Parts: sequence; C-alpha cells; structure tokens
Amino acid sequence: MVFAQDRVPVNSETMAQIVDFHAHIFPNPVERVLPLIPKKGPLAPYLSQEMLDFVRRSARQWLTPVADSMHKAQVFMRHLPETARNALDQVGGLASVPRLFIESTPSDLIEAMDLARVDRAVVIAHPPICSNEYLLEAAQENPQIIPCVNVPPGTYHPGQALKKYVASGARALKIHAAYDGEGVDSTRYHSLIQAAADLGIPVILHTGCIQNRVFYKNPKWGKAELFAPWFEQYSSVQFVLAHMNFHAPMIALDLAQKFENVHVDTSWQPAEIIGEAVRRIGSERVLLGTDWPLVGDNMRLGTARVQEALDAGIINAEDSEKILGLNALRLLRLDEADAAGSARDLVSSKEDTSNATPA
Repeated sequence: MVFAQDRVPVNSETMAQIVDFHAHIFPNPVERVLPLIPKKGPLAPYLSQEMLDFVRRSARQWLTPVADSMHKAQVFMRHLPETARNALDQVGGLASVPRLFIESTPSDLIEAMDLARVDRAVVIAHPPICSNEYLLEAAQENPQIIPCVNVPPGTYHPGQALKKYVASGARALKIHAAYDGEGVDSTRYHSLIQAAADLGIPVILHTGCIQNRVFYKNPKWGKAELFAPWFEQYSSVQFVLAHMNFHAPMIALDLAQKFENVHVDTSWQPAEIIGEAVRRIGSERVLLGTDWPLVGDNMRLGTARVQEALDAGIINAEDSEKILGLNALRLLRLDEADAAGSARDLVSSKEDTSNATPA
C-alpha cells in the first residue's frame, strides 16, 4: 500500500487543504505524574519531563506495527459472529487506552498532523477527561484545531451553554448518546439540537453499536438508525454520522440516502466502504475522519485509505479533494484561504521563534 505521505502532498499550494473531521486531545499525562516524582535521588535524572517525553515518543515508534495490525483486524471484525465481535469490542476498547499515555496531547496532535500532512482537525471534547474549556483554550493557542464541544449531562440550560461555547470559538456540537446513556427522547438533546439549529452549526453523532460497557453506559444508543427521527424533525441541521456506524456502515448509508442533511465520516472504514459511500450518496457528504489518537497512526492510515480508494479508481481526484477537506470547510462555513492562512501564519510564527537569536 502507498501511504499518503509517500505521495505528492494533497495540501500543496495548488490543491485543497486536508481537514480531519474527527480527532481528540487529552491533557498531558506526564504533567500529572511529575509532581509525584521525587526531585532528588538516583532515579531523578531518569524521571525528568525531558526523559519521560523521550520515552513517550519512542514508544510510539515501537508500537507502530501493533497499531497497524489492530487497524487491519478491525476492518474484518464486522464479518465475525456477533458473540465473537462483541468480545473483541471489549478487548479492543481496553487495548486503545495505553496509547493515550504516549500520544494524545495537543502537541502530539500537531505532530501527527504534520506527519500525515493534515492542515486542520476538528477536535472533539470528551468531558470530564477533556473539558470544553480545555479544548477551547487549546484551539485559541493553535488555529489548526477546530473545536467541537460536547455538553455533558447535568449542565444547567444546555442550549444556552452551547451558545456560550460557540461565542468562545466552538464550531460544532458532539452528541454521544451511548456514552451518556440517553436516548433520542432526551429533552437535553433536543435543547442542544435546537440551539445548534439556531446557531447554524453541524452536529456530530457517535454511531456504531460497539459493545464496550467500560466506556459506554448503553452501547445500543450508538445505532445510527435510532437517530432517524432527529434527521426528519431537524431538517435544517447538518448531522455527521461519526465512524459511519462502525460495524454496520450500510445502515449509515441508507440513512444518508434518505435524508439529505446526513453526512458520514470515514473513521474506521476501509477504502471499499469509502468508495461505496461516494457511489451511494455522492462525495459531497463524505468527510475524512480518523478518531485520532485511538489505537495509533490514525491520521496516516486514515488519509492512506482515501488515497487507496483513489488509486483503485473507485473515487476520482475531485471526490478525494472533497472528502479530504473541501466538504469540511463548507460544512463548518470556513473560508479555505483564511483557514489555510491562519495555519501557515502559526507555522511561520513558530519558525520565527525557533530561529530567533536570544537577546
């Protein structure tokens, strides 16, 4: 397979920029551990932040073959008997946790984006681990991050809270019913979706019945078909089915064919499913998504799968550009030139700082 970074960059000056529509960040675990480490003693030099960062970076390289194998295995899991698939869902979810200790911070994200030649990423909050406030602050520090907030249960006046987050820079809303354990009749969700409609922002829905009770209160609320009443009731809202319903992408595509306000992202889907999505609903409603940093190497493999579909002739170059970024910019109402400019300005400012002569 030819990976995306081995080819002419898709985000060169003559082509559209690349936008990952589904990524996450989490606070640096090293910063949490450092206060607990003795500042003196024989082991102190080996437990400094510099050493721990070096270990984290090295571990990513060591685990790359493991991550590649897990990504390949995931594609075939949907073909297993349900009992076996459910058991592997549980194991696979737990297996992704160690990766978060070695690659999950905002700086890790930017490094992964650089390696995969991704220009911007829609980064989704995951309270309480990654709060909306933490995400919005990270986005203010780096315009390559496009914040998507997740208003958690218990929030007072959730619709008003969403409007405040949008005023602070949020560009999308995430609803994770399986994690929250709430169904489509939830008044909180309806309040949030109505606020999203008023604000004109897209709503990302976690989809896919992933049988993992450690992370999800009620996995069944990930089934894409259960959200159909929302697509009809809130026809002005643009919904994005994250993971394309995971094990059952054809159900997601059935919904997208029926409702023109339904989009899908490509995370966890192979090249042939990306091609099938384009065939059935057109490339205008298919978005690159990687679910970085879960498992590892998501951005590299996510962009490579779009490239694989292009190389196989199941999508064309115009489809590829739309999937890789143009659709995201349109859906988020971002001007490509301004977005690209802000990202380039950030890179230039970092280079200027690094090259500056100390006073």
